[in-house]
Amino acid sequence: MSDDPKPFVPPEESLPELTAKALLLGVVVAALLGAANAYLGFKAGQTVSATFPAAVLAIAAFRLPFFRGSVLEQNTMRTAASVGEALAAGAIFTVPAFVMVNVGGQRLWTGFNYWETSLILLVGGLLGILFIILLRRTLTVDAGLPFPESRACAEIVKTGQKGDTGARYVLGAMGLGMLVQVFKDPAGIRLFQESVQVVKELPASVIHHMDSSRAPLGDVTHRGALVAATPSISPALIGVGYIIGFELSAINFAGGVLAWLVLVPLALFLNPDLPQHLTGAHGAPGAPPLTEVVFSVWYNQIRPIAVGAMLVGAARTMWGMRSSIGEAFHGAFHRGSAAEPVRTEKDLPSQGVLAGIVALAVPVFLIYHHFSQSLVGAAVAAVVMMVTGFLFSAVGGYLVGLVGGSNQPV
Repeated sequence: MSDDPKPFVPPEESLPELTAKALLLGVVVAALLGAANAYLGFKAGQTVSATFPAAVLAIAAFRLPFFRGSVLEQNTMRTAASVGEALAAGAIFTVPAFVMVNVGGQRLWTGFNYWETSLILLVGGLLGILFIILLRRTLTVDAGLPFPESRACAEIVKTGQKGDTGARYVLGAMGLGMLVQVFKDPAGIRLFQESVQVVKELPASVIHHMDSSRAPLGDVTHRGALVAATPSISPALIGVGYIIGFELSAINFAGGVLAWLVLVPLALFLNPDLPQHLTGAHGAPGAPPLTEVVFSVWYNQIRPIAVGAMLVGAARTMWGMRSSIGEAFHGAFHRGSAAEPVRTEKDLPSQGVLAGIVALAVPVFLIYHHFSQSLVGAAVAAVVMMVTGFLFSAVGGYLVGLVGGSNQPV
């Protein structure tokens, strides 16, 4: 991909951008891609960035004779459409907890409450957008992040402007990915498995424990296991790996090696009685298969370590950019130059963004009060949410700029 920072459309050039047809098509595609990602998230536990299919659909739509438009309109449509995936992820990973959780032996929700869910997502989504607007310059300019998915999307859009050949190439690659998905998915025409995994149980190791006078305390038999798996034949993951580049892919791969070949065996070794403490599916007698114990260790112990490491690293970087973040808030309280900025440097007025954040604190408080029926509890929860919401918006934006939206721990 090109490293040229020059905008594809010069700042001084005026083209249609925020138009009704771009917004309308963006909303429709956002609903479609949001629904698709909601299904994927419920099934696989993760979503895939909607930016790329949205970009391809924008290229195709704006080449229709009755729907032709500028590349800036395509960008508006793609951006609006890709938001559906982010909001779907925020919904499917949090709202089902209301249905699953038990409070005093009773379920909090017996079904999805449409209006309550919609209000939570509307307020939370607007807050996240306003938070990230304040951090726009900090993350996209001052932080010097690679933004791999955004750069790849820009290349897709520029390729689509070269004519039918470029658009066909993009759509052809998308079709090939769909074909591979059909041939490996159990719901399709399955010709091969996505991945093959082997768990190798290590020989038992007996440790003779003793006290400071070397009197025997007892013996403990430790066991461990190594997990070996073939790379996943996944068009989505292959595409993400290509997009983020060799360096970041190597870091992700090194994390997988550390997790599966070091931390998982170590966790099993240090807790030799773990299999005996667990039961099989639906309370079946006896210890579950070793493969299931390994998965549980990874899911409940090792994965939180990885997520914590990423969040600490992101928080440390954000602390290093505290002066830039401070300048963002400084601009919210001080009127800048009266000169009209160029198109690529226009932001919503900082004062208006800050006023919107303050105004949204009211419905946040009302939502908490609706669930807690406590004025003090709702006020405290609203303050905590506003602070942590801003911090996690900053960390989430940083991780998107570093490894892309498909890789960050939502």
